Amino acid sequence: MSKMSRFFLTVIIVGLAFIAGLRLYRMYENHVAQMAQEEPAGYTFNNVPIDYRPADPQEPVFRRLPQEKEQEVFLEDAPLPAEQAKQQAQETIVSVLNDYRQNPKIQAFYKDLRESCGEDITLDRLSGAELPQLMQQYPQLQTVLAKHAQDPEFAKTLQEIFTNPQFVQSVAVLQSGPNN
Repeated sequence: MSKMSRFFLTVIIVGLAFIAGLRLYRMYENHVAQMAQEEPAGYTFNNVPIDYRPADPQEPVFRRLPQEKEQEVFLEDAPLPAEQAKQQAQETIVSVLNDYRQNPKIQAFYKDLRESCGEDITLDRLSGAELPQLMQQYPQLQTVLAKHAQDPEFAKTLQEIFTNPQFVQSVAVLQSGPNN
């Protein structure tokens, strides 16, 4: 036999061995799957299958019904009497303005108000119900306000104060008048 014939014969034998091994492995997989299906699904006692089906319960089983939608509950305080509401609003304004009391622009504004009016006038007095009375009593207030309103840093600070929701609500309460 020639070398070429031996080589091809070897390739044929190796190919047949591979195919035979593949078929044996598939037969083994089928046998394992069949054995798994034949095993009893229930309980066993000493490898003897026991066919146990639980009896229907004598008493009804209570289950919780699914809740459709959780409801949110908001608790609100009762509205305050008018006098207490105004007092609380005044305290809120004083508290908000105390946060800005150390601002140099606000201090300069207070200094100019003191010099022009001769009286200690603060933003909390200007924010309350006294504003119309103060404007009539001290017409120079408008010039001081106009002078400081031109300063962008002062305007920015006032914008921060006047956009505070608590401040806005308190000013609305204080300026609402005696009918509220």
